Amino acid sequence: MKIRESVENDKKSIRKVHQNTFDQSEGDVVSQLAIDLLEDETALPILSLVAEQDNEIIGNIIFSSVNIEGAGGVSAYILAPLAVTKDTQKNGIGTLLINKGLETLKEQGAEVVLVYGDPNYYMRTGFKAGHNLKPPHKLKYPEEAWMAQELVEGILTKTQGTVRCALSLNSPEYW
Repeated sequence: MKIRESVENDKKSIRKVHQNTFDQSEGDVVSQLAIDLLEDETALPILSLVAEQDNEIIGNIIFSSVNIEGAGGVSAYILAPLAVTKDTQKNGIGTLLINKGLETLKEQGAEVVLVYGDPNYYMRTGFKAGHNLKPPHKLKYPEEAWMAQELVEGILTKTQGTVRCALSLNSPEYW
């Protein structure tokens, strides 16, 4: 298996991965979000990685840039969405995609990465709740699901504000 940055020709496979990962209604929504983010200029800069096995894409992760109102100049991203095909789940592929993305973003000068998801899953890769960054919308799930990770030590203790994400992710249905 190899992890690489996605290219334009991967969009159809990326859509299929997200549709395969989630039940039908959620799969349709999340797969459309993935494609919308890849085409959304307000998401730039963006990092989209794919996991490939036997020349087939089996996983995808997207990190899109966000602005933090009240904390100008902080380079921040949000991880959304992440998908691994059902038949290849529980093999650490999602964790590999997350870690490769975090490493790449750190090399590119990013300082903070946010995620809104299952704390039991994302805490394993270093995400933590209890920071001073407010989500763009009211959250459906407990506050612990809104997590951040420092890529520059100490940045979260001196950063606060409201996160503003790409237009395609800025719909209350995702929060």
